Amino acid sequence: MTLSRSRGFTMVELAITLFVLTVLAAFLLVPLAGREEIRNRHQTRSSLAEIREALIGFAIIHKRLPCPTRQTNPAASDYGLEDSTCNQTSEGYVPWRTLGLPQIDAWGSVRQSATDPWLGYWRYRVAPAFADPSTPPIGITTAPGVNLDVHDVVSGNSLVATDLIVAIVYSTGPDLAANGQNASYESGNAVYDYGAPTTGFDDQLDWISRPLLLARLGAAGALP
Repeated sequence: MTLSRSRGFTMVELAITLFVLTVLAAFLLVPLAGREEIRNRHQTRSSLAEIREALIGFAIIHKRLPCPTRQTNPAASDYGLEDSTCNQTSEGYVPWRTLGLPQIDAWGSVRQSATDPWLGYWRYRVAPAFADPSTPPIGITTAPGVNLDVHDVVSGNSLVATDLIVAIVYSTGPDLAANGQNASYESGNAVYDYGAPTTGFDDQLDWISRPLLLARLGAAGALP
């Protein structure tokens, strides 16, 4: 006669079960809004990386970076395209149609009329010498002409060397407003804030440095 015996959980199986239950409990403790916020921030960070690659790709093709877009009327034929005059007197937005990119971040609202606010549109600043079509193509001697500095939002310390940045792009985050030093615009040398979210700062920012851009152009055989 064969005796059947029931087998309970082994210690290993019990430990795995407890671990899974602990992970599930921790996930459920995170509010839905908190999980959505984390997802939106990761999505925006990924989008910023895509924008940076698209900007570099444009530079490889055209030997310059694109100018910001400033057309306010969604019905205009040049809406979302780079500004043909490449005017640098005010901060603009990423020319999403020129680059073939989504126009807003994870919190944005697509504009329907010329009077709508630019909620969640990617802010964009570029050094004139690296974008203006009337200047020579980008070469190893091209200098930014303005110092676009990035500071740590908590310590206030500069994160980059002088005259190193040639383009800055950022999202205004869930509050849909530029925070810290990003809230003001300096037409010449300028300071931008960067860092983890705080009670008064939720922008997400990325930049392209001159050495990185020249290296990518050189690797693509796009330097004169």
